[in-house]
Amino acid sequence: MAPEISRRERKKDETRSRIFHAAIDLFRDRGFEHTTVDEITERADVAKGTFFNYFPRKDAVLGYLSEARLLEVEENAGRMLEEARPAREKLFDLYATAASAYEEDHELSRYVVLELMGRAFAPTEDIAMRWHELVVRLVRQGQDDGELRRDVDAVRLEGLLTGIYYATLYTWVCCPVEATFPLRGELRALLTLAMEGIAA
Repeated sequence: MAPEISRRERKKDETRSRIFHAAIDLFRDRGFEHTTVDEITERADVAKGTFFNYFPRKDAVLGYLSEARLLEVEENAGRMLEEARPAREKLFDLYATAASAYEEDHELSRYVVLELMGRAFAPTEDIAMRWHELVVRLVRQGQDDGELRRDVDAVRLEGLLTGIYYATLYTWVCCPVEATFPLRGELRALLTLAMEGIAA
């Protein structure tokens, strides 16, 4: 039974990926506004209903990379919270996992990130809220353990760290391929700087 489930899940992943790449190709060619769901489904060779099984709206396609990594993180969130290691390391891992989705395809990521930011989408409100809640839990864990400052609200600290994440991601996707820096390495360096502070 397990192999059958595995094959079914694999087929679902393949279908979602096919729809996503078909949509991105069309967004590149025609622009987001001028691309229709019908065109996406024709390019991906799936029924319209299949599209909506995976993406409730056309703009939800743009949150796919973030959603995929968030689901992966959420599957391990309970274990991560219980691990006996510094909350700072857990936060580094959390942001690094999210960033790794974009490292897989720089050109594709550039389009997705610029489109998301240009249209003022967060990935989606639901994704953003779930991400926010998970980071806040880790920040509070660090505060309770005395690793992070307790005199700053955890929500404000999450905003700072996530702001650094998006700023670093934006800078990375805007670099020409030959000039790109290691995304996760730079992210870790900047998050470390934020956590340690810049006071002399």
